[in-house]
Amino acid sequence: MANDPSARIELGSEQTAGGESYSVFVAGDYVIGRDESPSPETTIAPSLRDRIAAADVSVVNFEAPLVAADAEGVPKSGPVVSNHDAAGEAIAESSFDVCTLANNHVRDYGPEGVASTVDALEALGLETVGVGDTHDAAFDPIEVGGGGVSIGIVNVCEREFNIAEENDYGAAWLSDRRARETIQRAAERFDTVIAVVHAGVEYVPFPSLDLQRRLREFVDLGADLVVGHHPHVPQGWERYEGGMIFYSLGNFLFDAMTDSKNASWGLALEIRFEGPTLVAVDLVPTEVIDGVVHPLGQRRDRDDHLAYLERVSEIITDRALLEPYWQEIAVQLLYERYTNWLHTGVGTTLQRARADPNNSELQRPLWDLEARRREILTLLTVVRMESHRWTMATALAVLTGETEDQRTPKISEEARSLLSRASR
Repeated sequence: MANDPSARIELGSEQTAGGESYSVFVAGDYVIGRDESPSPETTIAPSLRDRIAAADVSVVNFEAPLVAADAEGVPKSGPVVSNHDAAGEAIAESSFDVCTLANNHVRDYGPEGVASTVDALEALGLETVGVGDTHDAAFDPIEVGGGGVSIGIVNVCEREFNIAEENDYGAAWLSDRRARETIQRAAERFDTVIAVVHAGVEYVPFPSLDLQRRLREFVDLGADLVVGHHPHVPQGWERYEGGMIFYSLGNFLFDAMTDSKNASWGLALEIRFEGPTLVAVDLVPTEVIDGVVHPLGQRRDRDDHLAYLERVSEIITDRALLEPYWQEIAVQLLYERYTNWLHTGVGTTLQRARADPNNSELQRPLWDLEARRREILTLLTVVRMESHRWTMATALAVLTGETEDQRTPKISEEARSLLSRASR
C-alpha cells in the first residue's frame, strides 16, 4: 500500500525537500469495550502493526477514559463510555507513541477520570495531548520529531461535557481563543504543526461549512496539517493554502460499532517528511473484522471506498459546490435527528406549560431536573455543541428562505446517496 499511487497524496518533491526522512502515523477513534482483555494480537492485524511500528511516531485518538470499576459517570446526554483496563497496554504494545485525548468522552467520569487516564497512559510510556489540569494546560502542545526537525502536535475538540475548567482536568476547547493562540505560537516554535481536531456531525460524509471555515483558519494561523475525527465515519480532504485538511478519519477500532456497516471502516494516515517539509500523505484505509483492525480490502472493495472518499473530497475542496450539498445534508438531519432531539428536550410538557404560564403545577415539571435531567441534558448538547448548532442554523436558514436555497434535484439526489454511505 505504501507504494500504491492511488493511495498517496503528493505534496512536495522529495528530491528538493532535503533533510532526513521522517514519518508520522495517525489513526482515528479507539475504544475497547469488550469483556475479554485486549492485546495487540486481538485488536490490530500484524501487517498494520508493522506499519505502526515502522513509523517514527504513531498517534491514536484514545476516545474514552481509563477508570476504576466503581467510578461513577457524569450526568450527560449520550452514552458514558470507558476503555477496558488493558486498552492502554494494548495501544502501547501495538507501537503507538501518542494518545490524543481531546474528545467528547474523555471527561465521562469527571476530572478524576481524565487524571487517571493520563496517569495510566504516561506510566506506559505514552505521551498525551489535548487535556490538562487547568484550562490553560489543556492547550499545551507536545513535540515529536527527529534529525533536527521539530513537529508540534496540538489537540482540541468541540464542547459537550468534556472541557477543562480553570483549575480542573478536562479537554482543550476548539472555539476558545486559546486554540487559535496555541496554533500561532506553535507555528513560531516548531518546524511543522499538526492540529488534531475532534469535531463535526456524526455519520455524515461532509464537514459543515462552519467547521470547514474554522479548520481552514487553523491553517491560516500556521497549522501545516489538520487531522479530524469524531463523525465515526471517514470524510474527505482538501489542500488549502499550502496546508492539508483531513476532516475525519472515522473509527480505527470502536468496539460498540464493529457491527455497523458504515462505522466499521476508517482511514489512517502515514505522513511523510523530508526534513521539515511535508512531502506526501499515504492513505491507509482500514476495516474491522471480528474485532480486529485490518488493512481494508478483505471484505470491502478497496477501490470503491477510495473512489467514494475521492468524490467526497472533490465536493469539499470546492466550497461553492459544498454549500448546496451541505444544505441538503443539514435539512435531512433536521428532519431525521434534530426534531427528535429537540422534542426530547422540551416535549409536550412545554406545550402545556405555554398554554397556562401561571399554573405552577404545569410549570414545575418543565425544568424539574430530577425528573427530566436526561432530556434537558440532550437539549443542552444540541444547543451548546458547535456542530449541532451550525447544522440546525443552516437547515432553518434554508427552509425559511433567509439563506438562498442552492440545492438542485441532482445535487440532492447525490447528497442523499453519499449520506446513505455514512449514516448509522
